[in-house]
Amino acid sequence: MMFLFLFVVLVAVAAGIWFQGFWNAVVTLVNLILAMLIATNFFEPICTKLEGVSGDIKSYTYLLDFVVLWLLFGISYGILRAITDSLSKKAVDFDLPVELAGRSILALICGWVMVCFVAFTLQMAPLNAESPLGAWPTPTAKTFGPFSPDRMWLGFVYSRSRQALSGNKFDDSGDFLVKYHDRRAKYAAPGTSMRF
Repeated sequence: MMFLFLFVVLVAVAAGIWFQGFWNAVVTLVNLILAMLIATNFFEPICTKLEGVSGDIKSYTYLLDFVVLWLLFGISYGILRAITDSLSKKAVDFDLPVELAGRSILALICGWVMVCFVAFTLQMAPLNAESPLGAWPTPTAKTFGPFSPDRMWLGFVYSRSRQALSGNKFDDSGDFLVKYHDRRAKYAAPGTSMRF
């Protein structure tokens, strides 16, 4: 079931971007990756600050990580898109073969990047199942056929947080997948609610 869900995400994003053209696909890819990096690197510090402000918020930790991550992504993407649209008011024109090949390849890349991010965020989603949509019976299980898009995104962010984004060492202990697998197992236990 998870494979089907992620495949629908891939096709929907790729189709949406393909119809917008090659130039827009280039701009979208850059914006997507930057917004995803910002959201992934800063959701934990923001959740920690929110939990410190109010003890009541801390009890919603199963929901807080997921909501803050997606809010950060949406806000970051919106701001980046507004900036790039104001800087690039006219799309670059390409010859038809280059346009078709470029938009097709970049649409698939954008779709795959979104699949990686969605799979990563579903690791922390409060779906009331240790194995949501039949995925991740173990922390290292694959979710998209022979691929693990969630681990691909984790690896990419981990490598960036050691270099360009070194101010925030994301998943420094390397226990992200195990931690959220354990949280899903606790959340799925009988009598558990959104609050822990």
